Amino acid sequence: MPPLRFGRAETSIGPMLLAETDAGIAAVSHELSLEAFLEPLQRRLPGFEPLPAHLEATWLDLALSGGPLPSVDLRGLSDFEVRVYELVRAVLPGDTVTYGEVAALIGSPGAARAVGGAMARCPLFPAVPCHRVVRASDGWSGWGGDDRLKRRLLRAERLQRQRPGGRG
Repeated sequence: MPPLRFGRAETSIGPMLLAETDAGIAAVSHELSLEAFLEPLQRRLPGFEPLPAHLEATWLDLALSGGPLPSVDLRGLSDFEVRVYELVRAVLPGDTVTYGEVAALIGSPGAARAVGGAMARCPLFPAVPCHRVVRASDGWSGWGGDDRLKRRLLRAERLQRQRPGGRG
């Protein structure tokens, strides 16, 4: 039975639970109930054995500041969700894309609401930078997380890009 390693990490936005397989990060959550975190993960990845572990988590704060994203394990997710998450992972730090643009870019024009649902269910923030997807109507809202955090993350990414030697 392949391992599904999980642990807790302290980050700049508070404590998080994370899980990984040999393929990459499988889930990240602010949910601090281990049972609530592992239950959907075990449904998604049947046959994996959950094992507590000390996981390397420095990638979390790097990703939250617009740095490199870790490999992810998208097994057990729908084809639609996989396409959405892969596209969102390609959005550059500080940039944004609307739900409708994501839908069109993955070949499902008119599926903006479905993209919103996929983002709301996304078990991989910040390995999938959900905060970079916005509503067309205002360019900010439309994130399941705290809007203040979304704005803070996007501002920090944009500032990082503007610095000499920044990422953009």
